[in-house]
Amino acid sequence: MSSSIWRKELFEGSAAEAAARLWAWWRGEFFALFSPATLAFLLDRGERRLMLRVGETPIALHLVAAEDDEPAPPILPDEIAASSLDAVLAARGVTREATKIVVELPRESFFVRRFDAPAAALADLPRLLTMELERKTPFKPADVLHGHVIAGRAGASHGGAEKIGVEQWILRRDLIARAVEGSSLSVEDVDLVQPRWPHGEPTSPPAMRVRDAATEGPDREGRIALGAAVLALTLFAVGVGVAFWRQEQEMAAVEEAIAAASTRAAGARQIADRAATDSRLLATLREERAKNPTFAELWEEVSRILPDGAHAAELRLTDRREGGRSIELNGFADSAASLPALFDRSALFSDAKLTAPITPDPIEKRESFSLQANIRSSK
Repeated sequence: MSSSIWRKELFEGSAAEAAARLWAWWRGEFFALFSPATLAFLLDRGERRLMLRVGETPIALHLVAAEDDEPAPPILPDEIAASSLDAVLAARGVTREATKIVVELPRESFFVRRFDAPAAALADLPRLLTMELERKTPFKPADVLHGHVIAGRAGASHGGAEKIGVEQWILRRDLIARAVEGSSLSVEDVDLVQPRWPHGEPTSPPAMRVRDAATEGPDREGRIALGAAVLALTLFAVGVGVAFWRQEQEMAAVEEAIAAASTRAAGARQIADRAATDSRLLATLREERAKNPTFAELWEEVSRILPDGAHAAELRLTDRREGGRSIELNGFADSAASLPALFDRSALFSDAKLTAPITPDPIEKRESFSLQANIRSSK
């Protein structure tokens, strides 16, 4: 036995089989730690199945989340015909995208092939079954759906290679259209087709894709070759791009060196211009502040002018239409008639006048007044 055959036997045979058995044992032991209800909750990915079991009367569709989880009542064809499948599923809290529509047919509807195959061909078995479908059966691949299950180990052949038992299940496509008659579904709605399988069977039935089966993708070797070609083109494009990028970087470095001198020369001029601008702005701000008193200075002057028997309840600073600013003062005083004269004697106010009649306030026990005075400008 050559070294290559020994490595293949070790890594693709014994080691792979031992790893698969170890994973199955660990998975079973881990799941055994949880109760069935908790395990169903943890493994739930939100996907539901809408089952149409051909042969049941009356015709009904059962929405299930897992095995032995079948809520009542079932979905009737009249309910779908009255609205739509999406609306019926939405009323039950699920979406069409998260729901697989599965048609269960009796076993008699399927043609079953049973044969032995080398265990080494297990990885390529789906592709091999597709290739041999037309060669060893009377069916054409475009007219049927097919799936397979591993029935068990068949032992070693005379050559010493281990064998596996394979069951290939084949279904004619025209039977799907007959199966959905009277259910308000169409063949385009069906996602999977599978044989009816009694509970307790050790081997699960094969589920055959309906919507994706007509557009089989390229085989693994084709995908690898296509990926390699795409990778080669990508690397070539990246290499060309890197070469152009380096050339542009060198040109940019030369242009940057040329522009650096003019940038440094212009920097001093910009600093000088900015300093001159800041100086003019500062002088303007000082001039405006000297020309017009601040609000704090106005409030301090009002507090100084008002006598002890008067106080302000509201003070507003407004701009006059003809230019300048004025204050509007509302408050209470023992004698409000003398207030305009007090404001006119101030260095900040002029043309003070009462803007509303003086009225006695029954709560304050004083006279209520409204006064307006113009603010003197210092220019």
